[in-house]
Amino acid sequence: MTIPASEKRKLPRFHITPCQFHDDELAKSFSVLDISLGGLSLRLVDRADLPEFAVGTERQGTVKVEGMKLPCRFKVRYIRGTLIGAEWVKLSKELTNHLEELSLPKHLGEHLRSYELPEIANTVWYHNPVGVDLLCYRSAVDQNFTRWTLYVHQGFVQWDQEEGLQTGQALAEDDEGYAHGLVRLETRLIEYDEHPDRRFAEMAIELIRNSPVSEVALKNMITTQLNGALV
Repeated sequence: MTIPASEKRKLPRFHITPCQFHDDELAKSFSVLDISLGGLSLRLVDRADLPEFAVGTERQGTVKVEGMKLPCRFKVRYIRGTLIGAEWVKLSKELTNHLEELSLPKHLGEHLRSYELPEIANTVWYHNPVGVDLLCYRSAVDQNFTRWTLYVHQGFVQWDQEEGLQTGQALAEDDEGYAHGLVRLETRLIEYDEHPDRRFAEMAIELIRNSPVSEVALKNMITTQLNGALV
């Protein structure tokens, strides 16, 4: 298998998310697109707020994630357009415990939900607002699934008929993408691993097994292909 060069692709994201960060000083709330033990990323609505999130700046406030509101502090590590990436500063024990629970593959899978994505034809989309997406693509000819990609935070695993199973990183770009109703199609830079990451594949198996993917054949196909990488 030939490892392809980096490529760019679109990843759906909601404008307004149930996971929010409220900044104490600015008295504003921002949609959180990705959150884990490593940090979080959030989207600014107003570009006038960009100077307040300069790289190296520390922000303090309250994060709302899966039914809990907890105080937090983070340091900005990068800016991509209006997307802010940050790492935690002195993460509290309560927030650490909550994020550890949310990060379990079983929990990530159980909280995937199916959403309509008419902007991308023949695509099935499952989404978890903490930063997990499963995109499955059908053939326009016979409607059989020909490829799928599972994004978990900045990592991904995918399968297609030509290249088989691959893993890698999906990195935010300055290009903010474009909006379709409640959904924004954001640009990600895709970088492939030289060999499939076994640990990521193992995590993905448990996640998919616990997901509400309604089509049994699709669910079995994905787990079979993931297991094949572990042989």
